[in-house]
Amino acid sequence: MITHARSTGTDTAAEDAAAPGGVGGWVLRSGVERALRLQHPLVSAHVAAVRRKNPEMSPAEVVDRLGRQYRIAVAGTGAAGGAVAIIPALGTVASLATAGAEAFAALDAAVIYTLAVAEVHALPTDEPERRRALVLGVVVGAGGQAVLRKVTGRSHDWAREVTDNLPLARLGLLNNGLTRWFVKRYIIRQGVLALGRALPLGIGVVIGAVGNLVTARAVIRSAEIAFGSPPASWRDAGNPKGSTDGPGGN
Repeated sequence: MITHARSTGTDTAAEDAAAPGGVGGWVLRSGVERALRLQHPLVSAHVAAVRRKNPEMSPAEVVDRLGRQYRIAVAGTGAAGGAVAIIPALGTVASLATAGAEAFAALDAAVIYTLAVAEVHALPTDEPERRRALVLGVVVGAGGQAVLRKVTGRSHDWAREVTDNLPLARLGLLNNGLTRWFVKRYIIRQGVLALGRALPLGIGVVIGAVGNLVTARAVIRSAEIAFGSPPASWRDAGNPKGSTDGPGGN
């Protein structure tokens, strides 16, 4: 029964995720790969820095802190894009021109948040195909969740199945479908936000911050379903991996 469901889920992701092609689609697909490649080495040090500054925190409290950092980061990025539109005459054009950079910054933040939560759960993310399926399954939203539920045979807590058990041969087609689906949704969502951020008189500041916050909260909810409850205690007994270097956390 589960085997049939997994096959159907993979086929659905591949067939139903018709996404925009051309330069825009290629750039965003490249952005996904770039974010996955560049953010992964930072994750262990990032989580370790949060724990080092807050040694009394439980895994659940660290996940909550990571979510707060994520929301603050994307709200600031969105507000900054909207603030550009306040500049007389040049503002709207400049805000639209910077929309691509803001979209990639929001993508980077979503990737590092998802991988950081995986780190707290002690899930392995070194294998690129497994890492890609995990992140895309979270950030794509309800559609990605539905596909991963079918593929793993689990209604929730499917992240460990992806990182530990799914055959790599099955993940290639799945990831291609999830990537196309993500590109389609992201282009639409970021296009709407870019137009909103470009509105003058400070309206763009509000739209940019609130729009990115809504997206971040959706990613956080998706991660809660994918990973389930954080572990009750740390496996490394207070000696976090990567604690000797890396970016600070607060």
